[in-house]
Amino acid sequence: MGDGGDSAFAVIRKRINDINLDPVAEYENQVERFKEQKRKSLDQWADALQRISQKPKSPERVAEENELNRTRTAVIQRYRAQRAELWREFVMRAWMLPMLLGSVSDERREEARSRMTKWLRHLDPHHPGAPDLMLSLENAMAQGFKFAANRRERHPFTYAGGRKDLVRQAETMLQQSRCWYAQLTLLQALCLWQIPDGPAVRKRSHQDTHAPPTTAIQTVERWLSMAGTAHAPAVPAGGDGAAARQPLHPFVAETADLVTLALETRRPERFIWIDEKGVADNIGSRNSGPQLYRKHNLWIPPSIGWSSLDGRAQRLVADVLVMMNLIERDGQPDEVEERLSRSQQPHMQLPPCITADRDPLHPDLKITTSGSPTPGSSCHPHSCPFQFCPYPPRGTELRAELREPFCRQQQALLPHGLMRRLPRVRRRKTPNWVGMRVPELHAFWDGMAGRMRGP
Repeated sequence: MGDGGDSAFAVIRKRINDINLDPVAEYENQVERFKEQKRKSLDQWADALQRISQKPKSPERVAEENELNRTRTAVIQRYRAQRAELWREFVMRAWMLPMLLGSVSDERREEARSRMTKWLRHLDPHHPGAPDLMLSLENAMAQGFKFAANRRERHPFTYAGGRKDLVRQAETMLQQSRCWYAQLTLLQALCLWQIPDGPAVRKRSHQDTHAPPTTAIQTVERWLSMAGTAHAPAVPAGGDGAAARQPLHPFVAETADLVTLALETRRPERFIWIDEKGVADNIGSRNSGPQLYRKHNLWIPPSIGWSSLDGRAQRLVADVLVMMNLIERDGQPDEVEERLSRSQQPHMQLPPCITADRDPLHPDLKITTSGSPTPGSSCHPHSCPFQFCPYPPRGTELRAELREPFCRQQQALLPHGLMRRLPRVRRRKTPNWVGMRVPELHAFWDGMAGRMRGP
């Protein structure tokens, strides 16, 4: 399925049943059916409980009440499981759609393009009711674009016409994106499509009379000028008459710097990753020299791990994973969606537990018999609108548990000993979005490194 092609599209088409069905309407209708089933089951539970309550007190009545309580718990758990399974199915659909559009043959491309349009119109502010695509599905579709962009021209399931469609659709989605994670991912995807796929070309001589090529900085500036503009409120022009740009999310700004470096060096594996969990779990193979022409079908193969990344990219992927683990936690769709909507505040783009004080994260917490702590229970009550803390305790099934070698590498990236005493102008001691002191950040990563150990 991950390879794409006509055969994969045929399987998914059969699964969807009606290729013309609106995906958001399909999802919402299924959710309503699950809610109706739960409501009927709970109505039956309430009627049975009322009948039992009229009986005199007895051991039999207590046993029946306990059985009814177990039934009620099972109904709620079944509903939550159905919702989570449905959500994961639509996440997978959104993720695979760009890969299919870039891999199907000409006979299937119009149908795949039409399906993509049905999804993207739910991001278009000019479409009635839009934007109403779930942020988690927006992020999944952006990931699909990046996976598709990772395929080089020689990939057996890459078609030239599909690549052009994908670039155009990705730029449209970047304009209509609402979430920082989708913007970060789409910048990486567009970067991979922009890199020339072939041996290094000769440098231009002074005798060339053609117009100068677009530089990497100009290319990335053009992408940044698109990001989220379809939903941005009108802002007054600057003093020079140019339109004022909305402030960039710190993670998006750092990604823009990294993709610029990837374009300039043509070494995307040093500055871009395909999957956060995959790159953080894998130490990776050694980088080949920049003079060697890579012969595999992917720009960034699965063998690439965090050791191949530049230090700035390692820091960024680490904090992106921390942020996404805080947001996704146990993966209940409504709760994930609510936290995603809070993950980018108008006047505070990152939570204080990422930028200023990581003590409220409490990475050393363990699951107790009473369950996981409520998100927001350790946040500063009046100064944090995000309400994400504490970090999911040890034993929670996360998007990606950060392993000890990766966490130790985060400590190694921090200055040690005398290097800490150098003025900040000589060396940036922490990531640009972090304002805490080096020892505090070092202690946080020490706590994260210990999560994978036994009790």
